[in-house]
Amino acid sequence: MGVPDGREPLMSQYLPTLLDQVAQTCRSSSDPEFRLLSNQIDRVPREKPEKESLTCPTSELCLETAIQGIPADHLLRDAVAQAAPFSPWEEASRGVPEFFPGGYAYAMLADESPPADDDPVRMGLLLQRGNIPYPGHAHDAEEFYFILSGEAHWRIDAREFTARPGDLIHHAPCAVHAMQTGSAPLLALWVWRGNLSGRFWYESAPDVDCPRS
Repeated sequence: MGVPDGREPLMSQYLPTLLDQVAQTCRSSSDPEFRLLSNQIDRVPREKPEKESLTCPTSELCLETAIQGIPADHLLRDAVAQAAPFSPWEEASRGVPEFFPGGYAYAMLADESPPADDDPVRMGLLLQRGNIPYPGHAHDAEEFYFILSGEAHWRIDAREFTARPGDLIHHAPCAVHAMQTGSAPLLALWVWRGNLSGRFWYESAPDVDCPRS
C-alpha cells in the first residue's frame, strides 16, 4: 500500500489522531476500566520518535483484507486505516513453537514504560490470520482489546463468547485468555498497562516463562 507521491507518512502524521480516537472510544464505554484507561491514553505524548514502516509475512498476507473489513461506522476506522499500512509490523514467534503455532503479527505504536512514565501503558495493533488458534495464555500486564474487523471465538478464564467488530474486551492481570479466528483475519488494537515487564506464560505450561513478542 502506498501514498500518491510515493512517500510513506510519518508516525507523527497518524498517531495523534489514533490516540485521540482511542481515548474517545474509552470515554464512551460503559465499562469503568475503559473509562479510566482514557485518562492514560490522553497523557501519551503525541510527538513520538519516528518508527520505520515494516511488513512481515502475516501483514503481507492479510492486512489489506483486514483493513477493508473494518465497518464503516467504527469510530476507529479512519484512524486505523491510515495508521495500519505504515505501522512497524513484526511476526510474533513467542520463541515457543511447541505452545504457539504462529500466524500472528503485531505493531508497537506507543510504549510509555518506566522511566518514560510512572503509570506505564503500551499500545499497538494485532493481526491474526484466519482459522488460527492463539492458545490459552496469560500475563501480568492488564490488557484491553478494541476489535476492528473479523470475528473470533474468545475465552477469558471460564467465560466464552464471539468477539466482533466494535467489541471492547478487558483482560484483568493474569487472566487466562485464548482466541480462535474464523475464516477472516482478526484486526484489533490493544493496550497493555501495569506490569509491562512481568511474566507471560501459556496455560499448558504455567511454569515456563515465555518471550513477550
